[in-house]
Amino acid sequence: MSRVPVLAIVGLMLAACGDSILEPELELELALEPEVTSFVTLMNAHRTQVGCAPLEWNVDVAEVATAHSADMIDRDFFAHTNPDGQSPFDRMTAAGISYSYAAENIAWGYPTGEAVLDAWLNSPGHRANIENCSLAQHGVGLVGTHWTHLFRTP
Repeated sequence: MSRVPVLAIVGLMLAACGDSILEPELELELALEPEVTSFVTLMNAHRTQVGCAPLEWNVDVAEVATAHSADMIDRDFFAHTNPDGQSPFDRMTAAGISYSYAAENIAWGYPTGEAVLDAWLNSPGHRANIENCSLAQHGVGLVGTHWTHLFRTP
């Protein structure tokens, strides 16, 4: 793999229903990785500036995102669809997470939350996911410098 930071996006709309979430004030306390906390703070501030509500943290979605970041490292690939053919939506469904709308941003090579947010905001597709006011919840997985930002609306 090259060492140049890389980005990718996907966003689809599929039918499903709800799941539990954390109160927004608990979101940052439970983020184990300080750069995830930084990213979430900056990203939600940006969403507020563009007129969207902050995204609510969902622990189950974060677990799926983290597993995907780890899988990309373990199996040496960089894509929304894993080598088994599972999309982000397949992975959420397999984890028992339902949704009416979902999207995913991935990146690697960005060491900080600020750096990955800047990169995503400078990419039209990633920015569209971050600024999509229809998306309500999210989870972030950071393993090494592999980022997965998974969004959902119940």
